[in-house]
Parts: sequence; C-alpha cells; structure tokens
Amino acid sequence: MINLKEKGFTLLETLIAVAIIVIGTLGVFSAVAKYSQMTEQERDNLVASYLCQEGIEIVKNIRDTNWVEEAASWKDGLTGCSAGCQAEFDDTSFSAFSSASFLYIDHDTGLYKYIASPVAEDVETPYTRKIVITEVGDDELDIEVTVYWHASSMVVKQNIYNWK
Repeated sequence: MINLKEKGFTLLETLIAVAIIVIGTLGVFSAVAKYSQMTEQERDNLVASYLCQEGIEIVKNIRDTNWVEEAASWKDGLTGCSAGCQAEFDDTSFSAFSSASFLYIDHDTGLYKYIASPVAEDVETPYTRKIVITEVGDDELDIEVTVYWHASSMVVKQNIYNWK
C-alpha cells in the first residue's frame, strides 16, 4: 500500500520554498543597490576633496608667483576674495563666485574647468567651487574652499603664510 502523504511536495511546502527564495533574492538585490549608492557617494566625496585641495593649491600658486615675480606684496590678487571667488587650476587671478557656474570636464584635457561656452563633448559636472580668503594678519591668510554638489558640500580650510 502506497502512502499518498509521502509522495512529493504539498502546495504549502512549495509556497514556503518559493517565499524563502524570493526573500533571499530580494536581500541580495537590496544589498547590491545599497552598495552601488554608497560607491557613488564615496566617488563624489573623493572628487570634491580633490577639487577642494586644488582650490588651496591655486591660492598657493598665486602667492608663489608673486614671490617669483617680486610683486609689490605677496598677497597681490589674494585679498579681494572675502565674499567668495572662483578660479581654475591654471588661473592667475580670481573671478566672482557664482553658484550657477558649474565645473566642466574639458574634452581636450580631461581637467575640471569653468567653461563659458561648452561644446557638446564637454561634460557638465554637478560641482561648484567657492574660494574665500580672509586676511588674518600681515603675514597670514586664511583660505576656505567649499565644493558644492547636489545636496552636499565639503569644506577644506588652510592658512598660508608669508614665510619668505
């Protein structure tokens, strides 16, 4: 005599097995989506930190150029940015900061730049950079660089000195 109760899966067992598989699959997809989102956030933070550091280096470059060219003061061109300025990596002066000016990736060089008339190959980024320079004393300037993107921002501060 064959026992029908032991002959295969019941509907309840099948539903439970399907539910376990679905829950496991959703867990994996959720983890992958979260990882992807966090990777994007970390990439944005890394780019912003490099853009902040570049802002500091722009100010140092102008200071060093003043020393090399024996300008009237080591601070020439650096004292007009208390309300905020912007500059590119190869600039020797600042322009007024505009929150509507986004950095582009130049298609020729691959570098971040403010481009007044971008071409189709230039890639607009969500980043804007504001450089604020405050005089602390005769031989010291306080630099604050803020990079904004989407709903985030990053601030880097550094003081530079007239050590020459």
